[in-house]
Amino acid sequence: MPINYTKMNSQGNDFIIIDITTEMFEETQENITKICSKGNIGCDQLLLINTSNIENVGCIIYNSDGTGACQCGNGLRAIMLYLNKKFSITESTITICDVNYKVHAIDKDKISVELGKPRIENLIGYKQKDYPAVFIGNLHIIIENYDDAGRPSILKNMKEEFGNDYNLIFILNLEEYIKNIGKPLRIKVNERGAGWTKSCGSGAAAAAAYLIEYNYAEDSPIIIEQDGGILEVHWDGSMTLKLVGPSEFEYDGIWDG
Repeated sequence: MPINYTKMNSQGNDFIIIDITTEMFEETQENITKICSKGNIGCDQLLLINTSNIENVGCIIYNSDGTGACQCGNGLRAIMLYLNKKFSITESTITICDVNYKVHAIDKDKISVELGKPRIENLIGYKQKDYPAVFIGNLHIIIENYDDAGRPSILKNMKEEFGNDYNLIFILNLEEYIKNIGKPLRIKVNERGAGWTKSCGSGAAAAAAYLIEYNYAEDSPIIIEQDGGILEVHWDGSMTLKLVGPSEFEYDGIWDG
């Protein structure tokens, strides 16, 4: 049966959105990996949403390898832009894994999502070093000052140490950032289940949480730069985070399997 879908992206982090209120998508591993494959439509994450109540939208997230996820900051903003375009609303609540996230569309270049307060702990990992782990819907490991973050051997070693249960956040300019607080922190993210992506919203928030926790950040917002562009992470005294950035509608299409 043909499936109507919408293709979206947030700074190159791309999504397929299917409204399961009206579309009958069978959530099998084969269907998920097939529709996400670059040989078909292709995306980093598949977002299945239920818009029976547009003020409280349910969402199920699948990575391109078919694994599930409980957070996607860029995807949440893409969904808000989708809701704005389809239903002419500017705010809603999106529920993922029983957690509610408030989203607000100012315009397509400024969409916010309230991510709540992250949890931070230390893990002993690669070369017996302690690495901060930030939980903000998904788990992220923070890896400091890797100029060659994309080198396959580094990634392979990290994957062997930590497994595939984490997003890996490589901070590329921590020392420079500390000397020039207020300038962008540059990161590169390898997402669990999707690999290297041009932008990762929850990864940007996790990096900001790390800066706040270790007193590297002074003012709000914190500016995070990735290959896909700039995101803002706003925070208050309790470290409650709000992610702000753009999203983009690409096209509507029909997938026939």
